[in-house]
Amino acid sequence: MTERRHPAHPAGTHGPTAPTQPRHKTPDTAPSKSGAPELRLVFWELTAQCNLHCRHCRAESPSSLEGERTRELTTAELLRAARDIRAAGDPILILTGGEPLVRDDFFTVAEASTDLFSRVALATNGTLIDDEMARRIVASGIQRVSISIDGADAETHDHFRGQPGSLAAALRGYDALRRGGMSMQINATVTRHNEAQLEDLLQLALKRGADAFHLFMLVPVGCGIEISAAERLDYDRVEQALTWLFERSVELRGRLHIKATCAPQYYRIMQQASRRQGIAAPVGGHGMHAVTRGCLAGSAVCFVSRHGDVQPCGYLPLQVGNVRQDAFAEIWRDAPVFHALRDPGQLKGKCGVCGFRQLCQGCRARAYAQTGDFLEADPDCAYAPPVPNGSRVRSPSRKEPTDKENPVERERTREPNLRRCACGPPFCSFGAYRSHRYCT
Repeated sequence: MTERRHPAHPAGTHGPTAPTQPRHKTPDTAPSKSGAPELRLVFWELTAQCNLHCRHCRAESPSSLEGERTRELTTAELLRAARDIRAAGDPILILTGGEPLVRDDFFTVAEASTDLFSRVALATNGTLIDDEMARRIVASGIQRVSISIDGADAETHDHFRGQPGSLAAALRGYDALRRGGMSMQINATVTRHNEAQLEDLLQLALKRGADAFHLFMLVPVGCGIEISAAERLDYDRVEQALTWLFERSVELRGRLHIKATCAPQYYRIMQQASRRQGIAAPVGGHGMHAVTRGCLAGSAVCFVSRHGDVQPCGYLPLQVGNVRQDAFAEIWRDAPVFHALRDPGQLKGKCGVCGFRQLCQGCRARAYAQTGDFLEADPDCAYAPPVPNGSRVRSPSRKEPTDKENPVERERTREPNLRRCACGPPFCSFGAYRSHRYCT
């Protein structure tokens, strides 16, 4: 096979490499010619198949993977969907799963995607990657690979990932990609099991030459439902972890791109901490290092499932269309759920009166998981916004919902061939999607 060397990653490059810049740049909220806002990021779930059994995965796992394969988009459908997404814009396209590398046609889809889009990334758990696989990934034109590391030692990571030896295998895959010149990102989902290891995880990213370190806050969907409230960080611990992350991002600026994911309140924390320190808050940019605002679900970001369902994000299971039947550009432009998500004035509860609502918007997936209303207040945010009478609006106490109380679980159990998750899909990547929510 002829190598498709991407200009950002020439063969033999071992140092950090920045992803190439897009062919054009428009403001964050600039409407496209169709009248829809700019599509910045698409998480594309290629499969539910995975070789790990991650406790925090966003998805439900099918009881019969053989039966599930017949429902997933075929190669031809994936290629057609890629062209359809490209007709709506030139977003960063993140290929995720499950474990996307288990698809026999992965490289066919990856190479077609890199021909169409300016920036394509891969979210993988890394355990299937050896030197030859790494060479093929680099040659395909993919510009960034994220691998999730959820513990600084094997005991912590392997327990969370559900398979002994998974940390060693993930790091072997990481190192193979790095040797091949790939731009690398480490993702970590934080719960109480690894809360004390955050600095060690950050140091691991630095020592291994990562270009980015993304910290994911758990969203209670999919396998994440089974992680008890006692294992999740409470409001104060979330606030502390995100404050630590911002302080380290300031100290390491220029060395490592640091970002919080599934944590829209991070943007409020950045503003508040910057004022306290008398520094300018990070803002702007584009591409994989963009600093925009909090929850972008449905307003700049969306998710396409392995069945072709289009959702605001991978954690918010509201189907607004399907690429098998509908034109993606029309879904992106016209879906009523997307229109609601693009209007902060529709937010309810404390999010609706918060002075940071334009910047943050709260996590719409957490609101939906707890209340059944994606416009309700984010239940995981500690901030109590002031109101005109001088009091403050606070979040309701978080309780662990039962299956019947959790609308995500209710919606999942309507599907006939699904069971409680043992594995499945950024950043299961996502990448990361993770959300990621990700097995990767």
